[in-house]
Amino acid sequence: MMSNKYRPMKTLTRLLVLSTITLSITACDDYSRVESNDKKIIEQTNPNKRNDKWGFVGPGGGGAMFNPAINPSDPNHAFVSCDMTGSFVTYNGGANWRMFNLRGVVRFYAFDPLDSKVVYAGTSNVLYKSFDQGNSWEAVYPKPADILAVIAKGDHADEVVITKDGIRKSIKKLVVDPVKPERLYLLVQLNRTSENNGGVQENSTVLLVSNNYGTSWRKESELEIEADNIFIDPLSSMDDRSIYLTGKTFIKVRKNGIWSDINLPEGAGSTTQFVDGWDKKNNQYLLYVLSGKSYFNRQGKEDNSGIYKTTDGGKSWSSLGENFKLHKMDGGEEPEFRSMAACYFQPNNIYVSYANLRIHQDTISIGVARSKDFGKTWDLVWNDENDKSSLNRESGWLDQRFGPGWGENPFHIKVADNNPDIVYTTDFGRTIKSGDGGKSWDQLYTDKAEGGGWKSRGLQVTTGYMISFDPFDSLHIFLADTDTGLMESVDGGVSWSSATYDNGVPDRWVNSTYWMIFDPLKEGRVWAVMSRNHDLPRPKMWRNRNMEDYEGGVLISDDSGKTWKAISEDIGEAATTYIILDLDSDVESRTLYVCAFGKGVYKSTDGGLTWKQKNNGIAGEQPATWRITRKNTGELFLIVFRKSDDGSIGNELDGALYRSIDGAESWTKTKLPDNVNGPSSLTLDNQNPNRLLLSAWGRPSVEPLSGDIGGGIYISDDNGESWIPVLDSDQHIHDITYDSQSGVFYAAGFNSSIYRSDDKGSSWSRIKGYNFKWGKRVQPDPNDSDKIYVITFGGGVWHGPAHGDENALEDIITPQLAYNKETVKSQTSK
Repeated sequence: MMSNKYRPMKTLTRLLVLSTITLSITACDDYSRVESNDKKIIEQTNPNKRNDKWGFVGPGGGGAMFNPAINPSDPNHAFVSCDMTGSFVTYNGGANWRMFNLRGVVRFYAFDPLDSKVVYAGTSNVLYKSFDQGNSWEAVYPKPADILAVIAKGDHADEVVITKDGIRKSIKKLVVDPVKPERLYLLVQLNRTSENNGGVQENSTVLLVSNNYGTSWRKESELEIEADNIFIDPLSSMDDRSIYLTGKTFIKVRKNGIWSDINLPEGAGSTTQFVDGWDKKNNQYLLYVLSGKSYFNRQGKEDNSGIYKTTDGGKSWSSLGENFKLHKMDGGEEPEFRSMAACYFQPNNIYVSYANLRIHQDTISIGVARSKDFGKTWDLVWNDENDKSSLNRESGWLDQRFGPGWGENPFHIKVADNNPDIVYTTDFGRTIKSGDGGKSWDQLYTDKAEGGGWKSRGLQVTTGYMISFDPFDSLHIFLADTDTGLMESVDGGVSWSSATYDNGVPDRWVNSTYWMIFDPLKEGRVWAVMSRNHDLPRPKMWRNRNMEDYEGGVLISDDSGKTWKAISEDIGEAATTYIILDLDSDVESRTLYVCAFGKGVYKSTDGGLTWKQKNNGIAGEQPATWRITRKNTGELFLIVFRKSDDGSIGNELDGALYRSIDGAESWTKTKLPDNVNGPSSLTLDNQNPNRLLLSAWGRPSVEPLSGDIGGGIYISDDNGESWIPVLDSDQHIHDITYDSQSGVFYAAGFNSSIYRSDDKGSSWSRIKGYNFKWGKRVQPDPNDSDKIYVITFGGGVWHGPAHGDENALEDIITPQLAYNKETVKSQTSK
């Protein structure tokens, strides 16, 4: 999910396959068109439309969504992707959605034009196929037998698929032949390390073709380019298709077995998108192209914004952008064209997402324009003016709370192949649809609850840090989220509303709530830490940034969060990420501790009215103080997060664990486990004061075919003097939590898995059914001992069985053989 104020593109999907965990693996030898009994669509009995016992809570939306796709046989069957790895399918036109997870960001979907049940999905590493409209998936490329391992590397646990040939592959696009669907065209980028060129990375693009629905593949061509899209001319010979490959600065075409370059439109600058269409009426194949400055082309500030069309394979181009710019006032700046779509079988119908269109001197418009005549004329069918929603567009909670400028104009648009009036769009926080050609637009991410807030339709794309329960009102719950800030429910989590609107929270702090805590002995008293800077402690938020520029602070409420007051003037502006309460302190003058990321530890002995910095003993400048844990004895432990992401260890950028026995007046560094420099959380066993459970974030290994090292879960039974690893198969653990009622420990990480331990942390088992890639924290449901909440990094909040669902349909595909590092080395060196 990307913030409206901060726009770093999220690092794409990253993952780790656990060698100690057995997941559902399908390795079919023959992907025939005969549907077997186990591929039939499963009857959905879960009220959340899931294939298991899991549910979700939250308002829906709130994070960036991409790549809408519509089944040409059924426009009510559609898919969208989130840049935070979740994927979503609807079977009823967006009335509700089901999340499924392929352990990575799905870059594209493709449909069999003759079989409505068959759909393909491509992540950066694996091409998947479903025979049942997206209920279950199988890997078709690379072949399961060719995959030796899937390992995790980097801060987001980047997925690396290791195949027998040792070549890194990145899947770009799949196209199904529109006439002969057994023929598939797959575009794959190959990344090789050249030993003859000093280890330099060499990239090329290979075009693979399958004539049997993906059962086998042959290499059609390999070109020394980096293409990202492929198009098939349906009018070309079935025996020798004309194929177009496109990139940011080129178009290539293969005709009669020969590749040649096509000139881009004159003055187009760098391109941002190509789409195609088949005009059967005029027996023409068309290509459209967008160019110029854009969210997806930040380097093209000087490029003119353009829309172009060719009907002769690029021999000549028509400019359509000037016709659109007739809506622009004279002298106005260039508008931005962000995305485009055409109705494939009626390509005279084009939709373009636009921004920065100055209609009048005081009016800027963003939205969607439509042309019904191949771009000769344009109508602004979605027209948000000066941050006021278009009158023909239904608003959800995001528009009502933040205005339409938060979601902005669409990233991606998709038009139904056979119906130019059905259009799906995705943006920073919403999925929006028109069923009447843009006359009206319906939001598809949230529903208004009767007499309450908003409830999700299943599009769960928010990032959170924790869920907080009012100890005096079991129906009163808060979600500490990023980008959408603090969310509140007064009906036990059924519906949600923003809790930061016009109630004392400084506007600059609204973006992220990292933590909040109720005083269990004083009704209405609650503290929260908020910041403008989101997604800490991920490196993209501190890499090449001065932490002194972070903004945020501490707030207090005496009416259970109805109104807030900032109380951290002594701290100054800071990204405050954690707050704890000393329950032994006087109720009227509470002792509090706060972590200010990049500044250090602060302590208050008067309920937060005044603060003093407590950094004595903490090494280094701008310490990334992240979490504090307090024992019942008063002893404190402090997590300082690592400030390196290059795999180094043993330097001033290492993370650290500190201990204080004098109320934070001084800190002493505590030994970390061997080879660990990325501690992420520390949890206590309340029944054993000397037992500590530490989670750690792995760091890159020098071995190119190895996953990260130094992460996982560690136990100390001597108060941190020594450590024993108890879970090392998952190297990216975010949080460990403890359920004091049941004595169960839980853990969550970035490996599509959450875990539980029923033996005080000595051993861990995966909780089946939860499968979102990036998990952050598990919290017990205080109102139902058999349920847990799972807070995620981009997948909303899950709610489900504490023991998991043993009968869950696992829609994560792990088509690798057993991972063994020595086997990988030996086989890839052959």
